Amino acid sequence: MIAPDQTTAQIFNRLKSSPRPYVITGSQASYRYHRWLSPAPKVIELRIFPEDYEWWKNFLQDEVIHVSDLPPASNMMENIEAAIILSKNLEASIYQYQRTFSDLHYESPEKLCINFLTGVITETSIMETLAILLMQRKAFQWDYFCKRIIALGLAREAGILLEIINDHTQQNLMPPAVIELLFQKTTHDNDLKECYYPFTWRVKLAIRRGDEKEVKITYPQISRKWGRKVVLPLYIMEKLVLDLDYAWRAPSSVPDSNFTNKQAVTQFAN
Repeated sequence: MIAPDQTTAQIFNRLKSSPRPYVITGSQASYRYHRWLSPAPKVIELRIFPEDYEWWKNFLQDEVIHVSDLPPASNMMENIEAAIILSKNLEASIYQYQRTFSDLHYESPEKLCINFLTGVITETSIMETLAILLMQRKAFQWDYFCKRIIALGLAREAGILLEIINDHTQQNLMPPAVIELLFQKTTHDNDLKECYYPFTWRVKLAIRRGDEKEVKITYPQISRKWGRKVVLPLYIMEKLVLDLDYAWRAPSSVPDSNFTNKQAVTQFAN
């Protein structure tokens, strides 16, 4: 059987010759932006336009590659060389912001972060989001990201993660203007109540068991500011900062060219 990385390379070569629009998404796209957490082996996720589904199946399917809009059953994985999951939800706005590397089209880092924030919250999804934000901060389209996050009602969650990066690195790697804008778009009652972030399965289980140690606040100052009990384990940012030390210490952290206070006021104030 061909090694997963060789199969992935073959599929990517086939994608380069495709005349139909697509974006690579999921863990393969995330890895392109942070080069940290390895993508799931043997699995490639593509966003395609719904009307192109049958074309893509015919274009990519062969006897050892599973192509479907659903993941293969776990007992099928050992008998196939790769699984290509076709998500029939590509939109013009997503394709407009795609990034191209080596003739391959990837979902934008901004949209990937939005996907993680709107999907099922796990410590892995939080790690992926933090890593993309840290590694792509110089080229990140903050205006687009803020507009979508605010519209989705996720200003608080995004703001917490940006603050965590700055708090842990003791640098303004995430633009203060962005954090302030997101903060202005949240409601504040100075009462933490029982609102936890991130509200993962580990936190839910700890609450059910009454395990106070597992839901101990890890970022008290950020918790007070944003009105949530921030319980993200410290080891997550410690590992991220250690592994990507060369990246976040690079000079010239965040350019002001694609986001300014003036833009924030005029574009998102209302």
